[in-house]
Amino acid sequence: MTCETPSARPSCACVHSSRASRRQVRPRSSFRRFPFSSVGIILTAYQIPEAVYRYIGGARLLAEAGLPARGMHDIPIPRQTLEALLAQTGFDSGRLAIREVNRLASLLEAETGIKFVRMEFGIPNIPPPPQAAEAEREALEAGTHGAYPPFDGIPRLKRAGVRFLKAFLDLSVGEECVVATCGSMQGGFVAQALAARMHPGRETILFLDPTFPVSQLQARFLGLPRDGLELGDLRGDVLLAALEARLERGDIGGVFWSSPNNPSWACLTEAELEGIARLCDAHDALAIEDQAYLGMDFRADYSQPGEPPFVPTVGRYGQNWVLLLSSSKAFSYPGQRCALAVVSPGLRKREFPALEASCGTAQFGHAFAHGGLYVTTSGASHTAQHGLAAMLEAASDGELDFVARTREYGERARRVRKMFLSAGFELVYGDDNGAPIGDGFYLTLDHPGLESGELLLELLRYGISTITLKSAGSSRDGLRVCVSFVSEKEYPVLEGRLAQFSEART
Repeated sequence: MTCETPSARPSCACVHSSRASRRQVRPRSSFRRFPFSSVGIILTAYQIPEAVYRYIGGARLLAEAGLPARGMHDIPIPRQTLEALLAQTGFDSGRLAIREVNRLASLLEAETGIKFVRMEFGIPNIPPPPQAAEAEREALEAGTHGAYPPFDGIPRLKRAGVRFLKAFLDLSVGEECVVATCGSMQGGFVAQALAARMHPGRETILFLDPTFPVSQLQARFLGLPRDGLELGDLRGDVLLAALEARLERGDIGGVFWSSPNNPSWACLTEAELEGIARLCDAHDALAIEDQAYLGMDFRADYSQPGEPPFVPTVGRYGQNWVLLLSSSKAFSYPGQRCALAVVSPGLRKREFPALEASCGTAQFGHAFAHGGLYVTTSGASHTAQHGLAAMLEAASDGELDFVARTREYGERARRVRKMFLSAGFELVYGDDNGAPIGDGFYLTLDHPGLESGELLLELLRYGISTITLKSAGSSRDGLRVCVSFVSEKEYPVLEGRLAQFSEART
């Protein structure tokens, strides 16, 4: 490290030469010449040791001072550093929630200057298609934002939804069945609330686990009992037998699942969906299908409108269903919180007298739109509905290949999976009803000899942030790894850190 003596300082420091001459010269190894910047001049003039600045400065100030970020030789992060931050935050190391992991990773970055490979949040990271911004701009210029939207959705979005559902899911519904929601989370919230009120004494929501945790939090907020069936252990006829046995107990109001599944990435088959539809119809339970990752089972090509294969859905088989169609992942449109809920044509006009007390109507479709959406948000963003409609229109016209755009996630998962497996990790959910699990938005991994909480903390020491499967709604041990934010330049970083982790374990 280059030393900087008083006589070698910038000329602006010469006015202080008398003080400089009296200043004690510190050991040569403690200092360096910092680049010309406000921070660099201060560090040079006052001979602040780099080690001290690293300690107090964090990654941003290190960059401003021209200091390199910490590299491979600084990993693993000392255990006592992590323990000190856990004590400072008060987080329970054995039960870290996703936002607590995110906070810890950010604090460790600031403390050490090490940039983390972020894999904890399931957040989309592909630019939205241009059709959305153009349509929203036109809507804004037309003054649309100055008027309330219809609380069940604008006509344009309803028409676009009908076309899209037929083109990609081979599902025929009327415009009155398509409802705009503030993200598919709102659709799931209202669907669960109605499922628990359709029949007195049948308030329990049954989840096909693992499940997006917030869906279960919605049930908790609504005060609804919850139960689950673990999909990793139950597939095909075994799943249907277990579902039938659970429905026969007579307390289930609704059955909730996502496919592809978050986090296992398992995908229900046509036969399973047909069986679920049949059982929900037979027991008059509401089937709630979350299509958060529409078309993202990349083992099949769902990109051609009007041509098979079509995206599997319960809607082609039963009468008692609500389909949640998210735009966040499939269309990279999370910020506008605009989605669709599709109510079964066979269910929309059915009357359930028990709904009257809370919704002011017994008709299911009216209860969904007026009793649920109207009293919560009074509709989805007016201009965002135009943006979503434009993307659905372009996809149905063959002008927007939304599947090809999201296929990048599958490629990232393939590369990341290979790195983890080479480092001694194992897939937790590796089998999808007899077929290898597909590469998509998430991976599920564990490592022999380490419980999931321990593994999460160890990877934090290697600059890798994940969450436990249990925090993601699974009963299995291991980690959920989201690949959405892994960039091209981070692949060698991740591979190197995993190699270090593996070497330390042997």
